[in-house]
Amino acid sequence: MTTLNNRFEVRKTLGQGAQGTVYLGHDLQLDRPVALKALKPNSGVLGSDEIRLSSRLQHPNIVTLYDAFPGESQPWLVFEFVDGETLAQRLKRDGAMPPVKAVETMIAVLDGVSYAHEHGVLHRDIKPQNIMLDAQNRPRITDFGIAVQRGSEAASQMAGTVGYMAPEMLKNLPVDTQADIFAVGMTLYQCLTGKMAATGESVYAILHRVANEPFVPPSSIQSGIDEKLDHLVMVALFKDPKERYADAAAMATALREWLGTQSGKSEDGSSPGKSTIDFLLRRMRHTEDFPALSQAISAINQINESDTERLQVLSDVVLNDFSLTNKLLRIVNSATYSQFGGTISTISRAIVILGFDTIRNLAITLLLFEHMHNKDQAETLRDATLQSFFGGVLARELGRKSGARDIEETLICGMFNHLGKLLTIYYFHEESVQIDRRVQQGATEQQAAIAVLGLDYAELGIGVTRHWGFPDRIVNSMHALPEGVVKSPQNQMDRLKLYANLSAELLPLLSLPPKGLYRGVAKLADRYGTASGMSERQLAEMLESTRDLFLSHLSDLGIDHRGSDFIRDLRKMGKAATPGEETEADTLDGARLETELAASAQATALLAAGIQDITNTLVSSFKLNDLLRMILETMYRGMGFERVLLCTRDPKSNALVGRFGFGPDISEILPGFSIETGKVNDVFQVALQRNADILIEDIDADSICERVPVWYRRLVPAQTFIVLPLVLDKRVIGMFYADRAKAGSLKIGNDELNLLKTLRNQGLLAIRQKQSGG
Repeated sequence: MTTLNNRFEVRKTLGQGAQGTVYLGHDLQLDRPVALKALKPNSGVLGSDEIRLSSRLQHPNIVTLYDAFPGESQPWLVFEFVDGETLAQRLKRDGAMPPVKAVETMIAVLDGVSYAHEHGVLHRDIKPQNIMLDAQNRPRITDFGIAVQRGSEAASQMAGTVGYMAPEMLKNLPVDTQADIFAVGMTLYQCLTGKMAATGESVYAILHRVANEPFVPPSSIQSGIDEKLDHLVMVALFKDPKERYADAAAMATALREWLGTQSGKSEDGSSPGKSTIDFLLRRMRHTEDFPALSQAISAINQINESDTERLQVLSDVVLNDFSLTNKLLRIVNSATYSQFGGTISTISRAIVILGFDTIRNLAITLLLFEHMHNKDQAETLRDATLQSFFGGVLARELGRKSGARDIEETLICGMFNHLGKLLTIYYFHEESVQIDRRVQQGATEQQAAIAVLGLDYAELGIGVTRHWGFPDRIVNSMHALPEGVVKSPQNQMDRLKLYANLSAELLPLLSLPPKGLYRGVAKLADRYGTASGMSERQLAEMLESTRDLFLSHLSDLGIDHRGSDFIRDLRKMGKAATPGEETEADTLDGARLETELAASAQATALLAAGIQDITNTLVSSFKLNDLLRMILETMYRGMGFERVLLCTRDPKSNALVGRFGFGPDISEILPGFSIETGKVNDVFQVALQRNADILIEDIDADSICERVPVWYRRLVPAQTFIVLPLVLDKRVIGMFYADRAKAGSLKIGNDELNLLKTLRNQGLLAIRQKQSGG
């Protein structure tokens, strides 16, 4: 066998094209198959900026260009090897494709073309021979060997394949993205009819017809093509590029709209459910973020046991995402994994110590959680994401407490049991609202989802999970278990399904009153007890310990969950879920539960950690405003306030005015937050005059309502707040203010109040140091 560049072994010929020959090769350094293309001598593309630009294209519908190097007699390109066949081979074997299938294929191609255009790359040779269909029938654009940068001189040079080159290219006119759109249109024409749009007895005849003669519509050659689709194809084939689609995304949108009118008309024998999943997947792929998420998850799933460099590959995937890297390291350094000892500061070390599977599954879980959680959307999405994440942690702990081995994947299985609902809320907001409306009218969630989406949440989640390349054992875990007593698992696939289903059935119980929760746990113990080996008491205790672990995870990740109904229900679960320990005091004293919430170890730890950071800052060189912001941020995160702000004295007006703070609307509130000094009328003035820390639980309470100034009621949407005056040498210099929206929701225990006072005193110490020249 021939070895190239001391690295690539040539094994067999795969095909030949206008620009050169393609071989199956093997990368000896990375031990993986590759596609090697031998370009014709003097091709003029090797080493160009365009080659480097093309190598950076990473998209599910683009075959990655790995490398380029000069050979002894000709230049070579190294591509990702795709196990499949070209679209040209498929058309040659099967003939014209059904319209729905042809359009689906071209939409995927357009997604890849659009991505390349957005990154400044023109392909210039789109044709069936350069579209690979992989093992999942996913179209992959290959051969960016003659691609060029948009706007470059090379862009307008004649290049490509006769029959697919745009008229402007033939006439030496300026060439831009519409040339690739024309080539996609010609390829779609061929998919629909099995024939090229322009044929002739010679190359010159074909070129002349492309440049000058009108094309006949596809329906005149192949039956079953409607007038609307005819029109969409012909728009891409206009001679004048200005009359074509504005860009590849516009063409894809037009084809998707046509596809949406074809419900139930799939001609490849697929089930209606599969057609619906395909349609929903197309809609998701059209969003700007779904392809990136899919690419990251698919890349992780493609790392297999036989990959000798899998530690390096997984590390590279994770390190490409700065936020993912930081959050993953926070988790692996948390108490959950503390038994391994020492601080883990690199992803590579995490893989070595905790194992490849642990880090891979954590990475996938965090990718999905962060992607969904960060969406700037309704609270419904945030709670659904938190529930999904909790479901994953719960499934993992169920497996751990049951003594099962090989439980790493239960985290993904538990989370993905809620994937369909999560995707619907995120990507199909209007449909999600319709589903909720039907549920409120009495339908079950499954009935409502089928009525609106055409399938239930489980089917959607399973379809996307298959699209991402997850193994069958994970996909299988997303199927519901039959009713009745669950049988003991016989293998790993059964175990994953058991823990994912038990987690999913436990989750709705968390919103029930304690008695209802206890009854629900008892029923699930009867259903799953034999299979899981857990009694009702063990299930209840496991729920509580998982609750604490989950809240710890959120703290480790710095997740803001203030105002979440799900987290409120989770915390209220308390000890009432433990059989034999339910008391009237546990269920009736809601105020005490809220106090226990505020006095949680989590809040104390955050405040204490902030105080330590500020102490360390005080003994070094610091900027006063930076340190005061640290104090406000510690208060904000530690206590879960809606907003916090600092007021200081204005020398001109002698009033205390808002300077800076944190909160969703703080920039609108600060300019109007002003307290006159000297008088003793309202609650703020009383606090300042008396140097008293004041907590107002309800601004509308009879005892205080007249003391709350009008300007405050108009400006701040909060009914409970705390004031911590800043008084130095008996002179009021400012104050810390913090609030929450709902009356009575601000309960501060003695420990937390003392820590808040410590923070205030640190602020005073910093101010004194700066006043004395420190």
